Amino acid sequence: MPLSITPGLRQMALAAVYFSVMGLLVRLVPALPSMEVVVFRTLISFCMSGFVLWYAGRSWVGKNRRLLMLRGLTGFLGLSIYIYCIQVMTLAEAVTLQYLNPIFSSMLAPWFLKEKGRRREWLAIFVAFTGVVLIANPQASGHWPVAFLGVMGAVCSGVSYNLVRKLGLGGEDPHVIVLYFPFIALVLASPFAAAHWVTPSGWEWLILLGIGVTTQLGQVSMSRGLALERISRATVVNYVVIFLSTIFSFLIGDAISPSSLAGMGLIVVALLIVSYRVPSKLPQSHQ
Repeated sequence: MPLSITPGLRQMALAAVYFSVMGLLVRLVPALPSMEVVVFRTLISFCMSGFVLWYAGRSWVGKNRRLLMLRGLTGFLGLSIYIYCIQVMTLAEAVTLQYLNPIFSSMLAPWFLKEKGRRREWLAIFVAFTGVVLIANPQASGHWPVAFLGVMGAVCSGVSYNLVRKLGLGGEDPHVIVLYFPFIALVLASPFAAAHWVTPSGWEWLILLGIGVTTQLGQVSMSRGLALERISRATVVNYVVIFLSTIFSFLIGDAISPSSLAGMGLIVVALLIVSYRVPSKLPQSHQ
């Protein structure tokens, strides 16, 4: 009974690594307004994607501009809410709320992509989400409006994942898909950032550069992964972000509770469930 780590799942796992580092870096610049972080992150991403397309001699326009712009809008909303929640909640709470998005992705996939989730994948989502709750143990009773906003951010991300996969299935270049995201975000976020501008210090400039680079790499890997793998199977790998965040906490000296260790174990189980592939039955020869 083999386990199958497909190229799509590998790309999604790589994206999870990049996104987990991005979340950690965002946490290190709490003094900067969230929209300013969004502007720096998207500006770096726009420049990187634009350079890759220019160097390769590819068009920036894209095949389906309406869907690309909608993906950019939903991605902007999801990212802005996520960064805001990281800055006003604990990192564990913000990440927990954001990574509800695989559930919304799978719920929306039949409508966007005509993909029906398999029971095994729904089981993996449930197990992984239980692990997230055990690790983070969010105490959002004192700030329900922010918690609700975080859930809405996860919904936006779920819509965005479906649009990325739809565009990828249509043959859209991953760098074009990524390019529209920062383009829309720059247009929408810049006025808010300018109104509450705080000039970064020396080390904050380096962190902002790291946020932009890691998120860009994560977006490209995610676009490739969602073009290769069904949405309900691909997005559950995002829970690797929770796993890595717990590891980062351990490395910097945070105490990891037994509940967190149990949650990490459940996430590993969920990844095993989602990566398991039943071997096809070959017809037996008659002798």
